[in-house]
Amino acid sequence: MMAVFYQTLDWNIPRLRGADSLLRQNPGLGMRPIPDVATTLIRFNKARPATFAQYVDHIQGFLNYYENELQQAETGTLIDCDSITEMRRPEEWDKACRFDIKQLGDDCVKQQAYGFEDGQPCILLKMNRIYDWIPEAYSNGSVPSEIQGSWAEYFVTVHCEGENPADKDNIGPLKYYPANGFHFKYFPYRNQQGYRSPLVFVRLDEPRTGVLIMISCKIYAKNIYHNVNEKAGMVHFEVMVD
Repeated sequence: MMAVFYQTLDWNIPRLRGADSLLRQNPGLGMRPIPDVATTLIRFNKARPATFAQYVDHIQGFLNYYENELQQAETGTLIDCDSITEMRRPEEWDKACRFDIKQLGDDCVKQQAYGFEDGQPCILLKMNRIYDWIPEAYSNGSVPSEIQGSWAEYFVTVHCEGENPADKDNIGPLKYYPANGFHFKYFPYRNQQGYRSPLVFVRLDEPRTGVLIMISCKIYAKNIYHNVNEKAGMVHFEVMVD
């Protein structure tokens, strides 16, 4: 009986999909660095490299899988999508787009300790994978007010902010790499060979020192909802620069 059961499984397609999956067809958001899963606090002193070495190592360890040399070795399973500006056609979904980490910019790089050595920490964001999920675009008249200045068509927009009035004052200006968020061309995820989830860095340019800053980052598309209790469509963390 078990042999028959296993023969009916497709290992490339999850048994639970969409509304039946744990994520209920609504993507969550993950972040790095988080070397200690028991806390979401990122605390460091830019003058003391030992206080941020674990954060740099955690980000770099994650990005090693995205090194372009490794992706180039998988030629035939990944395709270059640099020229694609819209959603890909369904007949193209059997192969994944190569995610070039050069899209993450020149400011959030290992050579600069991902901003930590300058007191400008870069936080890496990644959407949780949901099999066959496709982002839906807003119409121009339905874009939420909080992202109207940063929204671009065919992107899942990222917006981070301080959670409370004091946090909003202390967080300072933010920069995003890529600037517009997660491009639609990287969806849907179908367990394609070599698939890499798209990434976004958010950099805190001038966080106030000596205070705890609580931060929420949300992702926006027409078919993404936000729920604080479920952490749906969002992620929470804290930053403290000593």
